[in-house]
Amino acid sequence: MNTYTQNHQSIRTGHGSHNLLGSLLLGTLLVSTSFAAGAADSFQIKTLLAPGKSTLQAESRGRVMIYDGLDEEVVDRALDEQFDRIEHMMFTRIHHSEPDGSYGFEDDDC
Repeated sequence: MNTYTQNHQSIRTGHGSHNLLGSLLLGTLLVSTSFAAGAADSFQIKTLLAPGKSTLQAESRGRVMIYDGLDEEVVDRALDEQFDRIEHMMFTRIHHSEPDGSYGFEDDDC
Protein backbone atom coordinates (compact mmCIF):
# COMPACT_ATOMS: atom_id res chain seq x y z
CA MET A 1 0.00 0.00 0.00
CA ASN A 2 1.44 3.39 -0.91
CA THR A 3 1.45 6.47 1.37
CA TYR A 4 -1.52 8.09 -0.36
CA THR A 5 -3.64 4.98 0.09
CA GLN A 6 -2.63 4.63 3.75
CA ASN A 7 -3.42 8.28 4.51
CA HIS A 8 -6.71 8.11 2.62
CA GLN A 9 -7.69 4.94 4.47
CA SER A 10 -6.77 6.50 7.86
CA ILE A 11 -8.93 9.51 7.13
CA ARG A 12 -11.88 7.36 6.06
CA THR A 13 -11.69 5.21 9.18
CA GLY A 14 -11.21 8.23 11.42
CA HIS A 15 -7.82 7.30 12.85
CA GLY A 16 -5.99 10.15 11.17
CA SER A 17 -8.60 12.74 12.09
CA HIS A 18 -8.42 11.87 15.80
CA ASN A 19 -4.66 12.29 15.81
CA LEU A 20 -4.92 15.57 13.92
CA LEU A 21 -7.69 16.87 16.17
CA GLY A 22 -5.76 15.91 19.30
CA SER A 23 -2.63 17.63 18.03
CA LEU A 24 -4.56 20.79 17.16
CA LEU A 25 -6.24 20.91 20.57
CA LEU A 26 -2.96 20.36 22.39
CA GLY A 27 -1.21 23.01 20.30
CA THR A 28 -3.99 25.51 20.90
CA LEU A 29 -3.91 24.84 24.64
CA LEU A 30 -0.14 25.30 24.83
CA VAL A 31 -0.16 28.50 22.80
CA SER A 32 -3.06 30.04 24.71
CA THR A 33 -1.51 29.14 28.06
CA SER A 34 1.85 30.66 27.20
CA PHE A 35 0.15 33.72 25.70
CA ALA A 36 -1.93 34.23 28.81
CA ALA A 37 1.09 33.87 31.06
CA GLY A 38 3.32 36.55 29.57
CA ALA A 39 2.60 37.96 26.18
CA ALA A 40 -0.92 39.06 27.05
CA ASP A 41 0.32 41.15 29.95
CA SER A 42 3.04 42.83 27.90
CA PHE A 43 0.54 43.53 25.11
CA GLN A 44 -1.94 45.00 27.56
CA ILE A 45 0.69 47.12 29.29
CA LYS A 46 2.03 48.44 25.99
CA THR A 47 -1.47 49.26 24.75
CA LEU A 48 -2.34 50.88 28.06
CA LEU A 49 0.78 52.96 28.67
CA ALA A 50 2.08 53.59 25.14
CA PRO A 51 -0.86 53.30 22.75
CA GLY A 52 -0.18 53.31 19.05
CA LYS A 53 -1.87 55.51 16.49
CA SER A 54 -4.42 52.82 15.58
CA THR A 55 -5.37 52.32 19.24
CA LEU A 56 -5.92 56.05 19.71
CA GLN A 57 -7.99 56.22 16.52
CA ALA A 58 -10.14 53.28 17.65
CA GLU A 59 -10.66 54.94 21.01
CA SER A 60 -11.70 58.19 19.30
CA ARG A 61 -14.41 56.14 17.55
CA GLY A 62 -15.62 54.84 20.94
CA ARG A 63 -13.70 51.60 21.49
CA VAL A 64 -13.21 50.54 25.10
CA MET A 65 -10.30 48.24 25.89
CA ILE A 66 -10.74 45.70 28.68
CA TYR A 67 -7.51 45.12 30.60
CA ASP A 68 -7.51 41.89 32.58
CA GLY A 69 -5.25 40.71 35.38
CA LEU A 70 -2.86 43.65 35.62
CA ASP A 71 -0.98 44.61 38.78
CA GLU A 72 -2.44 47.52 40.73
CA GLU A 73 0.78 49.52 40.24
CA VAL A 74 0.32 49.41 36.45
CA VAL A 75 -3.33 50.43 36.76
CA ASP A 76 -2.46 53.33 39.07
CA ARG A 77 0.27 54.48 36.69
CA ALA A 78 -2.10 54.35 33.73
CA LEU A 79 -4.76 56.33 35.57
CA ASP A 80 -2.16 58.99 36.41
CA GLU A 81 -0.32 59.13 33.07
CA GLN A 82 -3.18 58.43 30.66
CA PHE A 83 -5.90 60.43 32.40
CA ASP A 84 -7.38 61.74 29.14
CA ARG A 85 -8.09 58.15 28.00
CA ILE A 86 -9.82 56.88 31.16
CA GLU A 87 -13.25 56.61 29.51
CA HIS A 88 -11.75 54.03 27.12
CA MET A 89 -10.36 51.77 29.86
CA MET A 90 -11.99 48.97 31.81
CA PHE A 91 -10.04 46.92 34.35
CA THR A 92 -10.98 43.44 35.57
CA ARG A 93 -9.29 41.11 38.08
CA ILE A 94 -6.69 43.67 39.22
CA HIS A 95 -3.86 42.01 41.18
CA HIS A 96 -3.36 43.62 44.58
CA SER A 97 -0.31 43.02 46.72
CA GLU A 98 -1.15 41.89 50.23
CA PRO A 99 0.81 42.93 53.35
CA ASP A 100 2.29 39.43 53.60
CA GLY A 101 3.80 39.74 50.10
CA SER A 102 1.25 37.56 48.35
CA TYR A 103 -1.07 38.73 45.60
CA GLY A 104 -4.84 38.64 45.52
CA PHE A 105 -7.19 39.90 42.88
CA GLU A 106 -10.56 41.57 42.69
CA ASP A 107 -13.24 39.57 40.99
CA ASP A 108 -16.35 41.67 40.59
CA ASP A 109 -17.96 39.19 38.17
CA CYS A 110 -17.72 41.74 35.43
